[in-house]
Amino acid sequence: MNEKQTHLDWGFGLKWLLSCALGTAVFGLLAYASMWTVGEAVGNLGSDLLGTMVAGLLFGAFFALGGTLGPGWLLQSKGISAKRWIGQSVAVTAVVMSGGVALMAMLFELVPQPVSALYLGLVLGLPMGLVQWHLLKQQGIPATLWPLINVVGYLFAAAIIVFLSGEGREWLVLSGMGIVLGAVTGLGMMWLLRRETAVAI
Repeated sequence: MNEKQTHLDWGFGLKWLLSCALGTAVFGLLAYASMWTVGEAVGNLGSDLLGTMVAGLLFGAFFALGGTLGPGWLLQSKGISAKRWIGQSVAVTAVVMSGGVALMAMLFELVPQPVSALYLGLVLGLPMGLVQWHLLKQQGIPATLWPLINVVGYLFAAAIIVFLSGEGREWLVLSGMGIVLGAVTGLGMMWLLRRETAVAI
């Protein structure tokens, strides 16, 4: 009698987690720095709305880059183009974040923390998840749940940013965000790429 046994690549998952944590911490700092300096400079030269859109564009692009750079290179071994995984994720997230931040600025004078966390999680996770789902699907990987996994990962990560951020804690908060994001999405990707073999019992 044969029984199916599932094999998960824990080495792959660990590399995914570590690359996510490091990438999110480094590029997260760049996201915050560029968003305030460049966005404010553009706002001073033109309109406040334009400055807000540029800040959102940079914030989305850097955070997407941090979360996809390492995983993108890891997925090359599965036949997925790292350039497409990273490039398309960064482009769509930057554009959606830019428009979304501008909309939020027009709707709210001061954005409530729960709304901010929900917004960040959805805007970072959903567009990126849909683009990546398409790339996984092209390789015959059953990835229907991937957009949801990505959204859940970014919702938890966004909650850490929104509720725990504070002066002097940037590295700690961004590292925590990266670890949580890497753990959720890494486990999800391990499950999508699982191998099932028949074992005699």
